[in-house]
Amino acid sequence: MTTDHLRRCLVTGGSSGIGFATAARLTNEGWSVTSLARRDTAPAGVRMVQGDAASSDAIETAIAAATEGGSGLDGLVCAAGQPPSGPWDDPDHWAEIIRVDLTAAFEATRLAWEALAAVSGSVVLLGSIVGSAEGSARSPAYAAAKAGIEGLARSFALIGARSGVRVNVVAPGAIDTPFDDKLFPADHRPDVPLGRMGTADETASIIAFLLSDEAAYVNGAVWRVDGGRTVFSPTSSAGRQTPDHDAES
Repeated sequence: MTTDHLRRCLVTGGSSGIGFATAARLTNEGWSVTSLARRDTAPAGVRMVQGDAASSDAIETAIAAATEGGSGLDGLVCAAGQPPSGPWDDPDHWAEIIRVDLTAAFEATRLAWEALAAVSGSVVLLGSIVGSAEGSARSPAYAAAKAGIEGLARSFALIGARSGVRVNVVAPGAIDTPFDDKLFPADHRPDVPLGRMGTADETASIIAFLLSDEAAYVNGAVWRVDGGRTVFSPTSSAGRQTPDHDAES
């Protein structure tokens, strides 16, 4: 990525949660940020394009807005998505989750590719520990989509290498946003070694790093932001739910 021009980034799903926090952080760091989301909400200073982040037409409109007056797109963050939900065995539900949580990221990256390659831009796809490290009895579609995000990113990382386009994944765990069901209080998570949910801002900081020149040699990687949840044994987790029990480390 070059830094001798105004850096431009398109964030899908920038109206709430991690997408909102990412758009705000990049704006504060001097980026020109455009958000594509269904809701007409965005951080101050962010250009808003209202539409379905899984619609090719809406994506093309947002890319045109993000690159207006410039030669390319320095960053693409695909944060739009639907949370895990059921019913697990409904084919229509399966198709919609795959469309929004997986195919939308493919379409956004595919359609933005020329603009990204023009300036050796960087892509960050939002994954999840669900799918990559955990299954979901409630939403196999969500788990499949997020596992697919990692395969998609690795493939795009290979395709983009010659053009200097880097593609990486940020895979959050329990993050305190409206997107995440709160099984426990946000500040008391016995299933997380750090003992709490993460924040959207903490996740956005990793996304911003991966877009930056400081991560110039990071490509095809998956960065988990989960407070250590995926390295926590079931025995340790159960022990932490019982204060008088010494959980094994």
